[in-house]
Formats: sequence, structure tokens, C-alpha cells
Amino acid sequence: MNTIFILIDTLRRDHLGCYGNEWIQTPNLDALARKSVVFDNAYLGSYPCMPARRDMWTGRFEFPWRGWGPLETSDPDLAKIVTQNGHTSMVISDHYHMWERGSGNYFFNFSGAEFIRGQENDLWITDPDLPVEYPGEAERMARHALRPGSFARYKRNTAHFRVEEDYFAPQVFRKASDWVERNRNLKDFFLLLEVFDPHEPFDPPFPYDEMYNPGYKGQRFIWPTYGKSDLYSEEELKEIRALYAGEVTMVDRWLGHLLDKVEHLGLMDDTMIIVVTDHGHLFGEHGMIGKPWSDLGDSNMYQELAHVPLLIYHPKGMAGRRVPHLVQPVDLFATVLDGFNIPLPAGTHGRSLLPYILHAESDSPIRETAVYGRYGEAMNITDGEWTLYLWPPSEKNEPLYWYSPLPPQFGDVRVNDDFDGKRSSARVTRGPMSSALYNVKEDPQQQRDLYAERPEVVERLNASLREFLISINAPHEQFTRLGL
Repeated sequence: MNTIFILIDTLRRDHLGCYGNEWIQTPNLDALARKSVVFDNAYLGSYPCMPARRDMWTGRFEFPWRGWGPLETSDPDLAKIVTQNGHTSMVISDHYHMWERGSGNYFFNFSGAEFIRGQENDLWITDPDLPVEYPGEAERMARHALRPGSFARYKRNTAHFRVEEDYFAPQVFRKASDWVERNRNLKDFFLLLEVFDPHEPFDPPFPYDEMYNPGYKGQRFIWPTYGKSDLYSEEELKEIRALYAGEVTMVDRWLGHLLDKVEHLGLMDDTMIIVVTDHGHLFGEHGMIGKPWSDLGDSNMYQELAHVPLLIYHPKGMAGRRVPHLVQPVDLFATVLDGFNIPLPAGTHGRSLLPYILHAESDSPIRETAVYGRYGEAMNITDGEWTLYLWPPSEKNEPLYWYSPLPPQFGDVRVNDDFDGKRSSARVTRGPMSSALYNVKEDPQQQRDLYAERPEVVERLNASLREFLISINAPHEQFTRLGL
């Protein structure tokens, strides 16, 4: 059986019709959901973009050991395993982190790879004479970006765009459709699509740019600065949300283009299709915008970031089934291998989701809690009803070690010059955050912190977190850092 794995970056669960949204058009995802098994309690693991991918590529949680970076030589590699077992594997991507310094080896073991250049901060076009126009004040555009000249670079990269097909998501899905047609006679292929949209910049073409806030005449912040959302007026935030929604609808349209091709070629009867994201995005909820880290303010991983969509279509699956149990992207490594009848390597942390998809009697949870986090910040745990954000009790945020011979190349992590062949001591800003507890069933917007009122729930989740860290052989210093 073929597998098409579609990883759509920054896709908020609550912006899809199949998860209850009523104002954003996602007809193709909704139609696929009706044919698929839909997971209602999928939570991310390691965060943000590349840490989430390492979870999926290796079947191992990254965040207790390390943050953003490449695959390690000791990692089990999904593409390598699939390819070595005789399957043709292909990746088609506009996600430029896949090939940039500090993370760019995730495609090495695919049989083939095709890249669409120019997204976000991709070091691509340098032509100095291309005009750069800001649709909003430059001082409020992408000021969090870790590379100078980010917005100008993006505008140079996209200066040649004229029609919808020039944009990134259409390119990825069109190339995928063409690849499927050319390779339809391959036996049991593995196709991975990395779709960067609807990640910022929120820059969809007409009609998507006017679809959800028609008549707006103000400044357009297509690449809003991460941090406190009061940098923008309510009208500006409304437009930012509308542009993001337009990107979601554009992605949906071109996903439909691929699904139509798979259907037309008669491959739906022999193909598993996985649709997932790495995380969400804040648009003013909790007073924040983006995916803020602790230097920028409130960096709790609220439901808008952590509760993610996951659909899996299987020709023999139970169409329309909704699975209430906790699952995580780390489980997709095992699911893909299971689909190819490849044994799971030792030392991985995920479980195959195929039993939920193929067997009606499979209704037992594979985990009682989901644990997730950003390296060096809080550890977060949910049982689906209660969610605990556990911040280190010490302002120094110590002890903390980075487990890799390659120092961090991206983000706010700093390491000392004391690598001992295994790890280096590391520094991550602790920030002003305090531990918090929310009942996400009764309070899904997480407005009421019950940490002080429900100590018995805090202790129960702390105990579960300890058990989780022991079960994955997490570094022992994490227990000290977190006060466990």
C-alpha cells in the first residue's frame, strides 16, 4: 500500500470545518475527514517546527534532550528505513528549514527530493534592484525574525509571483500531483509533502486575501511580530486573522487538486493518506501573537498551539470514526512503518495508530497523558481534561544540558564551551512565567488558572510527568530543573 504523508505547517485545528469551524471554507479537508478516521485529542510533542519534525522522523521525543537541529547520526530515520526496505520515497517541500544550516539533513535518505524555493526567510534571491514595498509599518513587521532583512528577502523571493499557481502551496500540491501520475505504477511508494503555508507570511493571492475581511483599507501586517498582540489594533488583528484564514482556504483548495488526481488515477483503494500539522499559532489569544518564546512574554503552549488536527485515510479504515484518545505526532513514525509492515526499531516512543483505523474493537487508549514542550522551557502535560504547564521553580532554570555535538544554530538557546563528548551545559531564558493548571474541557479558552485551587490534580499530573520522563529515559537533570 502507498502512503502519502501531508505535513501542513501552522494549521490550527479550530480553523477547520471538520473540527467545528463555521466561517472558514475547507471543503476538501472536510470531505477527506468524512472518509477518514479523525483524531479529536491529538497533541503536539516537541515544539516548534523542526523539533516536531524530528519526533515524526524518528519516533522519539526530542524536547527533553535538545531543541531545533538536524537529525543525529544515531537517530532512526523514517525515510532511510522505508527506502532500505525496498520502497521508493519522495519528499516535495517548500519548507526551507529542511535544507538550511542547522537542520538541513532531513531529506538526505529519501529516494528523491524536490524543493520549491523562496518561502519566508529562504536565502535565495539577492537582486538588489527589486522593489521592496511594506504593506504595513516596517517597525511592526517581523521584528522577531532571527535574521536581518527578513521581510525584504521574502519580497525579493516572491517578486515574480503573478497568478495563484505561482504561490507556494499551489506549487507543492501541483508538483505532488504530477509526481503521483508519473509514479503511479510504483509498488507501495512513500510520498511526503512539506507544505509551509499557512505559516506566516500571511500573503495569499486574490481572492483569498479579501475573502474573510472584505473592504479592509488599513495596514496589512502579513508577517506580524511575535510577542504581545497589543502591538496591533483590533482592526489590524482582525485582518491578520483573515489573511491567515485565506491561506488555510488556499491550502485546502490545492490539497483538493492532489486528492482529485489520486482519485482519478484509481489510487484511493491502495493508498493511506495522513494529514497533520506541527503546531498552531496565536492571533491575540492570551494577549500574544505568533509562537512566542519566553523572552517575548507569555510562552505557555495554550490549546491554540498544542491541540492539533490529525486525519488518517485508509481504504480499509472506518470512515468517519472519531477517536477520543490522546495521540501525538511521535506516533506517526510507527504508523507509517506499520503500514509498510516494517518492524518498529527499539527505543522509539510512539505507537502505531492503525489499530484505531482498522479495528472497531480497538478502543483502548495508547497513553493516559500527552506530554509536550519547547526545549528548556516548561514541560506540559494533559490528560485531555486537565492541562498543567510546569515551569522550573528556579529563576536560573538549571541544570540544563544540550545533547548534541552540534551547538544550537537557531533560536534563543546558548551553550557553554564544555562539550564532554555527549552534552554541553545550556542556557535558556526562564522568563516570568509561573506554573498553571486549566480544565480544558470546561474552560477551553483557558481563562481560569486553577493551579492553587486544585493541588491534588497538580500532584497527580506531576506524578504522571515523572513516570513519562522515566519511561523515555529522559536526562536525570530534568527532574531537578522542574522540581520533580
